[in-house]
Amino acid sequence: MAASQETVYKIDIEDKPGALHEVLSSAAGAGANISFLAAFSAGGGKGAAFMIADKPEALKELAQAQGRALEGYTGFLLRGADQVGAGADLTKPLANEGINILLSAATIAGGEYQLMILVDPADADAASKALGA
Repeated sequence: MAASQETVYKIDIEDKPGALHEVLSSAAGAGANISFLAAFSAGGGKGAAFMIADKPEALKELAQAQGRALEGYTGFLLRGADQVGAGADLTKPLANEGINILLSAATIAGGEYQLMILVDPADADAASKALGA
């Protein structure tokens, strides 16, 4: 398993057609490459998009220009060979340390997994040590 610590940005979006496209188009227009994205409806006409960008300043500028809230979270990107129980194995060190996972999202392609885990910034150092990031 390879683990890296990342800053993951949450941007508030409306829960309507085209809202995510607007944010992603703006990020692309600013030259920001998005390497991770998880977006979902939060209910009540609101949504959220969590992303890692190679140019976080572009995300900050677009959020400010569009009047959107932007928050930074501590994330860990874990990668490795997929196998039965990989998710359980990967989250066990955090459970053992009493670290709460705020969000997780995974993809599996070509026999490899990519798992993003977000934790409270107050738990960042302990999570980094537990995950070997």
